[in-house]
Amino acid sequence: MSIGLLGSLSISAASTSFAESADIAATTELAAEQTSGLPSGRTGYRTITDYNDEMRALSEKHPDLVKHITLPHKTRQGREVYGIEVSRDVASSDGKPVLFMMGMHHGNEWPSGEHTLEFAYDLINNDGKDPRISRLIDQARVIFVPVVNVDGFMINRRTSCGVSPTCASSAGVDINRNYPLGWGSNAGSNATNRGPAPGSEPEIQNIMDLTTSNQVTVLITNHTSGHTLLRPPLEKRAGDTPDEAVYAALSDAMSAKNGYTGMKSGFDYETTGETPDWSYYATRGLGFTFEIMKTQSTNNTYAEVIEDYLGTGRYAGKSNREAFLVALEYAADPAGHSVITGKAPKGAVLTITKDFDLWTAPIVQPGGVIDPPQAVPTHLRSSLVAPTNGKFTWHVNPSVRPVPAYTGTGVVATGPGNFLRESWTLTCARPTGEVLETVHVTVDRGEQVDVRLQECKTRFNGNGPKN
Repeated sequence: MSIGLLGSLSISAASTSFAESADIAATTELAAEQTSGLPSGRTGYRTITDYNDEMRALSEKHPDLVKHITLPHKTRQGREVYGIEVSRDVASSDGKPVLFMMGMHHGNEWPSGEHTLEFAYDLINNDGKDPRISRLIDQARVIFVPVVNVDGFMINRRTSCGVSPTCASSAGVDINRNYPLGWGSNAGSNATNRGPAPGSEPEIQNIMDLTTSNQVTVLITNHTSGHTLLRPPLEKRAGDTPDEAVYAALSDAMSAKNGYTGMKSGFDYETTGETPDWSYYATRGLGFTFEIMKTQSTNNTYAEVIEDYLGTGRYAGKSNREAFLVALEYAADPAGHSVITGKAPKGAVLTITKDFDLWTAPIVQPGGVIDPPQAVPTHLRSSLVAPTNGKFTWHVNPSVRPVPAYTGTGVVATGPGNFLRESWTLTCARPTGEVLETVHVTVDRGEQVDVRLQECKTRFNGNGPKN
């Protein structure tokens, strides 16, 4: 979409395996006889086998549009976590901005995974049929991870298995309290379910790795329930984000489509260590929590899953599908992020990196002892390969970083408009990894910077392949 979007926002524990459970089988037995209107046509909740098989099948059927992803870290119980990426010419290295959508941080919040995968089907099925969707697939990438907490989903439990070899509930971790920023305050958690250390759990390491290695301009983590659309801050004492005006406008635009109540998360209830606060302060991409449906999910609520996605029945005229599309429009809009353009030798590998510390909260230990905040080194790194003509357009998050409220001395609210004027370190290298030129690029939201990389071109062509 053009810059017009930004302007329009007025911005300056069960013992039975869930995958084989009778409850799920009962909700899916009609699938062969009728369709729901959902993009996939499903009429009942998926099992983990369904999710995995369907994502694999989509990538095999649409190899130019869908790429299957195996995330780097297995769960504590040794299970793989899978996802898919959707874009035009999906295997290419092209510098597109990214919408990252995920479900089931909490393993018993079934609709969160359903809406995640249905939106993937929606994009895939409508490519070439709906001009809006075809354009967005041209302009952006969408990464989907429908089931983040596979262990929890398998036994229909909120928490992961943690370090317990038997997956005992007493050792489970609420992985949506384990992200590093602000971790340890025990708001909405305790010393057990927040995990043993900031970012300790493999499930959230997967999400952090995907976020820090891609230019995720919008992130959506789907949950249930309550029909709220939440943005930072998680704790009231952290204050508004430096980008509150942008955040509020996009929240309002999405909630106008799905009928959810858009609000700051801490005014719903306070927590720390959740996905959107960490992702925003790590990358400046805008992160949101969607609390799907008004009814907490059980095995007999699939009709509401359908209605909430499509905007039918009790949710007539207000669809989550349309809210997701607004998010994708914003993710693709250059006015909402930054752009680096330039020319480099064809085949050169361009990489941008940033390194800085984020901080936990002062860490509340059992017995009320409070330990000092802990620094969490944060590394951002993403790459692209210069195309045949050497001209590249790279959609990135701003190098200018928001000042976080969590610091080495405690929680100090900063508020709107407070940023650290940092730079991306951009390197131009041979495919072998030999770095030929390094430059520093400072770029803010809505800005474009041109980089020519003449030294890289001269050295690349003098000792390597000719253009």
